[in-house]
Amino acid sequence: MVIDNSNLYSVRFWAHWYFFALVLAPFVCFVDYYSVDQGFDKIYGATIILLALLLLISRGIGNVVIKAYITIGIILAVYYATWDIVLWQSTVARKGIFYEFLLNKTLHAVAVLFIVDNLLFSKRLIDVLVGMMKGLIVVGALVSLLQVIYDPFFFTPEKFMQFMTRYDWGTNTLHVRRLSIFGFTDVNDVGLSFLPMIALITGHEIKKNGKIPILTLVLGFFIAVVNNSRYIQLGFFVAAAPALFYQGKILRNSVYAGISLILMVLLMAVILQAIGYDIDRYVQERLLDDSGSSRLLAFEIFNRFFPEAPFFGTGVHMTHQVEVALADRSSQIHVGYLNHLFSYGLVGTSLALFFWVLIARRLWRVARITGFYGSFFGFMVFLWANVTMVFYWVFTFGLALCYLFSSYYESKEKELT
Repeated sequence: MVIDNSNLYSVRFWAHWYFFALVLAPFVCFVDYYSVDQGFDKIYGATIILLALLLLISRGIGNVVIKAYITIGIILAVYYATWDIVLWQSTVARKGIFYEFLLNKTLHAVAVLFIVDNLLFSKRLIDVLVGMMKGLIVVGALVSLLQVIYDPFFFTPEKFMQFMTRYDWGTNTLHVRRLSIFGFTDVNDVGLSFLPMIALITGHEIKKNGKIPILTLVLGFFIAVVNNSRYIQLGFFVAAAPALFYQGKILRNSVYAGISLILMVLLMAVILQAIGYDIDRYVQERLLDDSGSSRLLAFEIFNRFFPEAPFFGTGVHMTHQVEVALADRSSQIHVGYLNHLFSYGLVGTSLALFFWVLIARRLWRVARITGFYGSFFGFMVFLWANVTMVFYWVFTFGLALCYLFSSYYESKEKELT
């Protein structure tokens, strides 16, 4: 088979620009929200699927790398799509199966993994992306500061403001979720894009420059703390974990990390006090409140309703029976893994876990070979998040960058061997 190198160069060119645009997603989606309002999935998800198809057509199926997680991901995407078709037949009939294909969030992840597995990316791209991500963290910290001292909904989608108000969190400074600059891509992106970027910057600086990006970590910790979501506050330390591998001295670095943690907490307490936080109230009403009961409730509801559809699930997060049983005590089964079992059963959850574990395994293998741990711990944030919240899609702009960086470092390592 003859491969058209000009087409391959074109795909590589557009893939580079895609990742540049990906880092700017918070601002692109802000403009989109107040104009055509298409959303992150249509702008970035559909685009990466089209790029993946172009690459496949240019090379031919016999000349591309298709790893196991690609196959499992496609099967999982079909499983989710089948439930969509069963439950939302009118939507599919009205907009067509191609619409479902382009907006399948699992296929978005499959497409970006396929792209990074089959293209080489330049050092210049990675360096520029790191610089852009650092700038994004600085801007994010400034916006978070404004959200603390001025308006918690500054630079926040109106639909999220309405959601917060409905749950009476909009006026409670200790419960309101401050989304920094990340709310327009997805309301979960403080955890699932911002934190992976922290991991990538930390891992890159340690691998390339032999230093820990202290300013980035301090600013990142501030964004995480004032967000008020405890899974994000704890997830920050997962994202910062590449620092433990500084100079390969994990035991020594663990001691330093403990000391640094204490110092960062004390520094953050001083900063929060200076900008008007009541630290004692924050500890009592936020860190030590009883909202963890919603997770216990999740087990209760799961044990009650899961046996009714254990193999294939219900296809939805909430049925009428579950809604009645929750009785406004929680918005859903508030543990991601239990919710997935309830929604998609043993079959769907086995596929999802297999897909996620294969991705994590690949990122870990690259980390062990190259010494770059940023992508692995960035992805670990996703696995941690579903212990306490519900989000199944391994395609966010932060996670997509994790796949890119892992592929880049793997290719650099191969050049040296």
